[in-house]
Amino acid sequence: MNLKWNSKMLNAFYEIKKIDKNFKKIFDDFGLPENRAIEKNFESIVKIIIGQQISTNVAKKIYEKLDKNKMLSEQVLSKSSIKDLKNFGLSTQKSFYIKNLATLSLNKQLDVSSLDKLSSDKITEVLLPIKGIGQWTINNFKLFALQDVNAWPSADLALQEAMKILLNLIKRPSQSEMENLGQNWEPYRGAAALFLWHFYNKNKLKSSKL
Repeated sequence: MNLKWNSKMLNAFYEIKKIDKNFKKIFDDFGLPENRAIEKNFESIVKIIIGQQISTNVAKKIYEKLDKNKMLSEQVLSKSSIKDLKNFGLSTQKSFYIKNLATLSLNKQLDVSSLDKLSSDKITEVLLPIKGIGQWTINNFKLFALQDVNAWPSADLALQEAMKILLNLIKRPSQSEMENLGQNWEPYRGAAALFLWHFYNKNKLKSSKL
């Protein structure tokens, strides 16, 4: 199923351009952020956990390998050993996190399909106690799966690097500094984050061609 940014997110892209001229410049130079919407389901949380603290390309390969081998269902993951999961390139920790998540979902202790019915704060309250799920994972799920226009993954290194380049800062801003900077863009911080990633990726591509 090919998902797209919904009307709320598309509207947020245009609203954030009115709030901050930096985003208008990114739009003028590179257009709208590329579509990266994902399903609001169990597999999407697994995908985001896989992507923690590793490159996008490596995470993509691991996820595709698991998918190809039909490993991504709650039933299969819950029965798989840590050793089995590590054979796909996962770390011991991530293997445990994903296996535990699958067990919680199977036992009805977590209903991912109902998360979109909850408030943003309540979603955090439900997910944060689960091992391996922190604010970065939660905000990425809110942003890409639930299309929450105000989700703000302030701990993301690429987002911090984009901010450094955009604002001509001497060093990459910390998570707390990112939280402060993000206040300028509420209630459209999610749209801002997507523009910043878009800007970062285009700059990286341009640098690689030099």
